[in-house]
Amino acid sequence: MVRATGDNPEQPVPAGGGGSASELVRLRDGSSVAVRPASARDEPALESFLSGLCLEARRLRFFTGGADIASAAHAVSATGPHRYGLIAHDEGGVLVGHATYVQLDRTRAEVGVEVADHLQGRGLGTILIERLATVAESRGITLFVAEVLPENHAMLSVFHDGFDARSTFHDGTDAVEFPTASWRLARERFGEGRRSDGRRRDEGQLEE
Repeated sequence: MVRATGDNPEQPVPAGGGGSASELVRLRDGSSVAVRPASARDEPALESFLSGLCLEARRLRFFTGGADIASAAHAVSATGPHRYGLIAHDEGGVLVGHATYVQLDRTRAEVGVEVADHLQGRGLGTILIERLATVAESRGITLFVAEVLPENHAMLSVFHDGFDARSTFHDGTDAVEFPTASWRLARERFGEGRRSDGRRRDEGQLEE
């Protein structure tokens, strides 16, 4: 269950929270955000971020307006051998996005992503999924899957335009899947293969 929008850009990431590896990435409008691995220390900021979503945003993200936000924040901040997450924050330390995958079996994982409303259309969702896919591929995961509400056009566009995802409609949702190796396709199409200082990033840089 994934969504491409959020609307609570007011909650800062706690100082020192998250993993030590951090990458400054440039968005399509020239602005920059920092992307780093998520950790349990991000849970309070993630709960604030998710709590600030409007009712419709929660419905698109969790398929219900009455989601247990505390449990959701705990889940997306958890780390382990079968899950991995990324946090994005702006220059002021404000959390502006996150992405996560949870492994379903040896080769498949479910992916989810959330991007703040004011950064919509700037490529952050694509960047987060691309970075997530590089880590997943290095761990032997070959396929990302997701369930998306058909009216969530922004998220479906990210998957289809960036990663040539395939989707089938079933029981009221679009079941989406695409190879983790398609991170290369997304990077080639959208050109986010460099840091904001112009240097190439190393593959797998964000993995702890």
